Amino acid sequence: MTRGRNWTAAEKNYLQDQWGNVSIVTLAKKLNRSQAAVMLKASRMGLGAHLQSDSRVTLNELLATIYGYEVGGYTKNKLIQEGIPVKKHKVKNNSFMVIDLDDFWKWVEEDKDRMDFSNFEPYSLGAEPEWVSAKRKIDYDKRQRIGHHNQQWTKLEDQKLERMIESQRYSYSDIAKELKHSEGAVKRRMHDLGIKLKPPRSPTKMWTKEEEMRLLDMKEAGYDWSQIGEKLDRTALACRGKYERMQNPLYMKRYYRDKRGKYEYNGIKDLSPDQIRKSIQEQNDLAEFETCLLYTSPSPRDRG
Repeated sequence: MTRGRNWTAAEKNYLQDQWGNVSIVTLAKKLNRSQAAVMLKASRMGLGAHLQSDSRVTLNELLATIYGYEVGGYTKNKLIQEGIPVKKHKVKNNSFMVIDLDDFWKWVEEDKDRMDFSNFEPYSLGAEPEWVSAKRKIDYDKRQRIGHHNQQWTKLEDQKLERMIESQRYSYSDIAKELKHSEGAVKRRMHDLGIKLKPPRSPTKMWTKEEEMRLLDMKEAGYDWSQIGEKLDRTALACRGKYERMQNPLYMKRYYRDKRGKYEYNGIKDLSPDQIRKSIQEQNDLAEFETCLLYTSPSPRDRG
């Protein structure tokens, strides 16, 4: 019987630190050992059951699988603040975040623009909802058009940005398309470069009911604001502003000033596209009912 090589202290420490944090396949590759050897050693060390047999995965493994690389603390904290349904899991002296995949899919479906699926390989997390395939294509098309999120600016792009702004012929949307960065990224870069001059504003256009419904449909499907703006021939900022006004039709002014002169964010609702549609339908039904009452109720003269 062939005896395998001995485990070093460093290997055992690595196994204990990463057990449950990453998949057994990854552990085997990192340690240059078979999966069976890794599982046997973990059992002998008393590390407990691995999550691989569970419907849960660690947050680290989930994000690495979706994004295709190890995600930093900023992205993790942002997702936790947005309510990603993680729970703490403890094995021996190690504590880490885990997430149930069914809960994860439900959470992402509520707002598909929360995550980028452009690097997410099909079925790499097992079975996935039907809408994921369309979302993956949307994000891949976006990456082809404007590159990766937080893509570094080159000196040539900075120079072109300054020239386009100085010409006063290009809107934020025009500049974003030409330089293959989002409108938000263009504004941030202008701030970083100390550019005070603003691009000219696009002409104001009234929104049609059809455009409003298309906006809701695309937001629900997972398109980001730049993609929606391109399809509706509007700026990303205009589309986002319209969506927020549809969420809050009674709050045209989002801020109010109190007696101390401070501004506070007050009464703003975070409605999903489906909730907005239902709200619009309820308003339409109410208006129709009131119109019906107007024409069927007896006038004061008739009652006299």
